[in-house]
Amino acid sequence: MTSRSMRYLQAGAVSLGLLALIVWFAGGLSIDISRVRPALLVPTFAAYVLVLVLRGTAFRTITQMPGAPRAGRWITLAARHQLVFVLSPSGAGDVAFPVIANRMLGMPIGEGARLVGEARLRDICVLGGLGCAGLAGAGQAPPLLFAGTVVAGVLLYWADGAVATMVALVQRLWPRRRPPLTPPPERHGGHRAMAALLPVALWLTASCGVAAGFGAAGHPLDLFESWIMLAGLNVVGALAVSIAGFGVAEAGAAGVLTFLGLSLARAASIAILARPLLLLSNVAACGLIELTARLVPGTARPG
Repeated sequence: MTSRSMRYLQAGAVSLGLLALIVWFAGGLSIDISRVRPALLVPTFAAYVLVLVLRGTAFRTITQMPGAPRAGRWITLAARHQLVFVLSPSGAGDVAFPVIANRMLGMPIGEGARLVGEARLRDICVLGGLGCAGLAGAGQAPPLLFAGTVVAGVLLYWADGAVATMVALVQRLWPRRRPPLTPPPERHGGHRAMAALLPVALWLTASCGVAAGFGAAGHPLDLFESWIMLAGLNVVGALAVSIAGFGVAEAGAAGVLTFLGLSLARAASIAILARPLLLLSNVAACGLIELTARLVPGTARPG
């Protein structure tokens, strides 16, 4: 059995085990699907489409490819990367990104690795800041958490400097590394601000999608709760391996809802309804971008 097959088996076991546990906490088959409000899936879907547009724009902004392809191809790249990310074992999407970018854009593998690494570092800064802001808004040690939000904002603005330092360190420790990593381009003023603001806009939009998705499951989230949920879902997703986040995401969502004051049974039943709705909306948004790309000449490149 190959290592990849073993990874998928392990991820599947984690997914099934956690899903079974969450269903048990929720009371088995007594989950009330009458709470679902399908109309709220429209803003959920719209939010995820906008997230992909912003993600593609962010990739294009922080790349250093000369004569960078037009925006449509970057948005298609973002959609394909997201589809792999949400349907494969945790982390596999980012590992695949350099290959997808190379096939679509002719981007060197080293630059693709640097690009997705910088994007993820910026995501961590934004999610950390939103998580702190959400907790502060919920009354959890506001002064300290507000300071955490400020620190996250500073790190976000200077993320390219941190990436340049990490690239230099890797190249120093492994000078013959193949493919070679490339440092981020030097940025000043407006360019640096745009590179910082785009992921902020991206994750604020994603939080709106999460709030609408939970509303569709019968439990609307307010602004601060949606930030806490968004940060919580991404933290648990990064810490565990599962197929398409199944089991892990539901457990994380139930944990956040319990923290926000719901009973464990109620939190588990909401999580089981909300997670598939969010996942389907995400996949549908990727599908719309892909369909559009195939209808617009030059936007999608086979392979």
